[in-house]
Amino acid sequence: MLSIITITYNNFEELISTLYSIPESEKIESIIVNGGDCKKTKEFLLNYKGKSISEKDNGIADAFNKGVKLSTGKYIMFLNSGDILINPSYLDEAVNILDNNKNISFTHSNIILFDEDGTEYFVKPTQTNIGRGMPYTHPTMIVRRELFNTVGMFDTSIRIAMDYDWVVRLEKLNYRGFYINCDPVVRMNSKGKSVIMEAEAIKECLIILKKNNYLNFINLTGYIRRVILFSMRKLLISLGLKNVLKFFKKNKYRFST
Repeated sequence: MLSIITITYNNFEELISTLYSIPESEKIESIIVNGGDCKKTKEFLLNYKGKSISEKDNGIADAFNKGVKLSTGKYIMFLNSGDILINPSYLDEAVNILDNNKNISFTHSNIILFDEDGTEYFVKPTQTNIGRGMPYTHPTMIVRRELFNTVGMFDTSIRIAMDYDWVVRLEKLNYRGFYINCDPVVRMNSKGKSVIMEAEAIKECLIILKKNNYLNFINLTGYIRRVILFSMRKLLISLGLKNVLKFFKKNKYRFST
């Protein structure tokens, strides 16, 4: 069983788009954690076939944790409201790999990012040193449920980069992942907190590295590079040079097809 956890907060239309992208299967357990007070969402969940909970939460990390506790699947995936699953075959491939390779703790893959400038980019995970940021695309990660017993749950004191904190702890314990280089698995937009509040997220990442005693020379170098690149992007935007920024993005990623 694969449990797909979807958290939502007053964005009914995006929630519906996400749920419609998840295949109906006896092997998939859909779990919705609703922390908002949207009337449409609450009414919809009254007759929803999957599992759901509607109550106030203490932020995104708390909502993630509620979803994990509700789940019963052997494997867990987080597909937030607004994220669209565009390659359902990835689910079967990931589960098959995990079933047959006990030394692999999670899988991850590629995404399509719908940028704020209206362009879609094909994004592969960086898989570089963790000081640079998330080495994996979080919406594509399918992890063994048992990892939450050893790595722990999401830290509710972290407002934005709680997934980064969890992956830092995952990496410190030397858990091994498997990259499935296939067609993009998820289409996500750039409206998430980690994008909108990127400056705050970057600050949190430094705190997280220190908290986990993981601010070694390599990770510090990666973090400094991340800050420099972020500052350069903000400078280009402030100078009205968004087309230049788009040029650099085209070279970093490639357009989706």
